[in-house]
Amino acid sequence: MLKSVSFFLAFVLATSAAAQIRCSDGLEPIDRQADARLSPMDFIRNVTANEVVFAKAFAGFGHKLEVTLQSLKGGTVEEEYRRVSTVSFDSNGARQVNVTEGPDTMKVTLPKASLEALRDGFAITPDIIVDRDIVYSGRQRFPDFNAAVFDILARDNTADRQAFTGRVWVRQRDNAIVRSCGRAFGGPFGPMRYLALREKVADKYWFPTLIRADDTVRIDGKDLHVRVHLEYRDRKSTRLNSSHT
Repeated sequence: MLKSVSFFLAFVLATSAAAQIRCSDGLEPIDRQADARLSPMDFIRNVTANEVVFAKAFAGFGHKLEVTLQSLKGGTVEEEYRRVSTVSFDSNGARQVNVTEGPDTMKVTLPKASLEALRDGFAITPDIIVDRDIVYSGRQRFPDFNAAVFDILARDNTADRQAFTGRVWVRQRDNAIVRSCGRAFGGPFGPMRYLALREKVADKYWFPTLIRADDTVRIDGKDLHVRVHLEYRDRKSTRLNSSHT
C-alpha cells in the first residue's frame, strides 16, 4: 500500500499542471531497485536528529538572504517585490538584521515576516513525522554522490496539514537532507509546492541555499500565478562557531 502511494506521489510531483517546479530537474532517473542502505527507521532516528542540530546551528550564522516575489500573467512578470536581508553579529554576539526593500510593485498585501519562517517549513524534525509515513523510494545520482530518496506522506486525514509533505533526498554518509520538493507552509502566498536545495557549511551542517516555487495560488477569490525565489549567500559564523569555518 505504501509503495503504491509513493508512486502516486511521484506522479503528482512530476506532472502537476499548475506547478512549474520539477523535482528531479538536472538529476538522473531514480533507481527504484537500489538496496535501501538507509532504512525508514534510520531516517526517523538519525536524519531527524540532525535536522534539530542543523536548525539550532543556523541561528548562529550570519548570512545574506535575497528574496524575489513575482506575479505573472502568461509568461510576463506583472508585479514584483525584492528584498535583501543581511544578518550579522556584533562583537558581543548580538544578532543584527539590516533590511533593504525595493522595488515593490506587488498589489497583494504580503506578510513579509513569513519569508524567514518559510525556511522552517522544510525541517523534518521528530515532531513533524509523528503523523507521517516515511517511504524509501530508491537512489538517485547527484554529481558527487548517490542520494537515498524518501517520500514523506500524511498518514491519514487527521495528520497535521501544516507540515511538509513531499520528497527528500538524503546524503547517507552525513544522514542529512540535501534536497526537498513538496508542499510547504509559512510562505508569503500560503501553502505552495517548493523545491529547496541545501549545501554543506562549516564541513558539518546542511543549510538551505535556494528555495523556490512557481505555482498558482488562490488569493481574494482569484487564481494568481506567482514565483517565489529565496537565495542564501555569504554565510559567516559567530565567534562561538568560528573554529568550525
